[in-house]
Amino acid sequence: MNKQKISQILAVFIIFSLIFIDHVFPLRYINDMPDEIRVMEGSQQSFGFKLPRGIKIDFDTSFIQLESEPLTINTIKEGSSSLEFYLFGLLPLKKVTLDVLPGVYVIPGGEPIGVKFKTRGVMVVGLSEVIGIDDRVYRPGRAADIQTGDVILSIDGHEVNSADDITLWLNKVGKDEATLVVERNDKILEKKVKAIKAKSDKNFRLGLWVKDHTAGIGTLTFVTGDDKMFGALGHPITDSSTGEIMTLSEGEIYKTEITSIEEGRRNKPGEIRGVFKDEATPIGYIEKNTAFGIYGYVNDFTGNKRMIPVAFKSEVRTGPAKILIDLDNNGIKAYDVEIQKTVNQSIPSSKSMIINVTDKELLKKTGGIVQGMSGSPIIQNGKLIGAVTHVFVNDPTKGYGVYIEWMMREIETGKYKTVSG
Repeated sequence: MNKQKISQILAVFIIFSLIFIDHVFPLRYINDMPDEIRVMEGSQQSFGFKLPRGIKIDFDTSFIQLESEPLTINTIKEGSSSLEFYLFGLLPLKKVTLDVLPGVYVIPGGEPIGVKFKTRGVMVVGLSEVIGIDDRVYRPGRAADIQTGDVILSIDGHEVNSADDITLWLNKVGKDEATLVVERNDKILEKKVKAIKAKSDKNFRLGLWVKDHTAGIGTLTFVTGDDKMFGALGHPITDSSTGEIMTLSEGEIYKTEITSIEEGRRNKPGEIRGVFKDEATPIGYIEKNTAFGIYGYVNDFTGNKRMIPVAFKSEVRTGPAKILIDLDNNGIKAYDVEIQKTVNQSIPSSKSMIINVTDKELLKKTGGIVQGMSGSPIIQNGKLIGAVTHVFVNDPTKGYGVYIEWMMREIETGKYKTVSG
């Protein structure tokens, strides 16, 4: 028998073996496993399927132990290893990188917070026409290639901190042209804009609508232990007109009293309304506005002090969970939700899981997920797994959550840095 014939027979054997294995055990369970798994030292993680005969795994026994019914990882010590799956010990199927990391614990939030946010520079949120003293219509901002979402940092070398800074400078010097330094997509650009004297009030204008601050209500997600670092919202503060992430100059968070709740309905998201308490005394300061929420330090945290472990994304499972929130100023309560879908994300995204509100009391109070609940902690199996981020406009009982692992990556100091790998 020649080598070609042997190769053909071997190929047929492997194909029939794969068909057989796939018939008695769908190999998709292995293929669907993430390429990288992070687990906490001293923890146990089950994958919910039985390891069949014919599948062999190579792994470092000094870091982990495995059980096969169902496939379960028992971590022994901190370190890096891998799981290598083979068919009949010969044909490689998949390799999974495994990082065993120190346990991370935080205080879960749920408190409503008022947020005051001042931008670095001013953000262009619209372009307008200017009717000049000659009755002609001008569009100076558009002509100079200023775009919505641009952040104006300076005018003629003078720092811009508010909308008034631009108007006051133009009319102080009476110039008919101004040099703007703008930030666009992390690039610094210089733009020369013709200033037009408006017929209405004889003031010089650039034909730009700008914003320098915003305020609103959200939910605290977590506070670290002694460091008192906080994370909240789970998504960025953006300009409602442009959708752009607003650049931070300074910001504070405040205790908030809920005054009313507008129930969410199909195609009409609801809203939590409230008032800031003691605006002279913020309870914390914002240092970062990122794609996964706002972060900073609290100086007056009187809420829950019980710490719970943080879950890695590979630990999150479909099934029952709870969200924490205070909706009536009577303290934080846990409400039932169901994790309907988890997304195997290698690139961070704020839409990591789909959650469905099942709690009858919460549905009666809010209709589901409403504006102001962003940042509400999601708890599963005693661990903080994520935060509420978005509501489905066509179904307020459902929404998205972000993995807490992505939020913890925004904390870059001390023992919490290990979470980012």
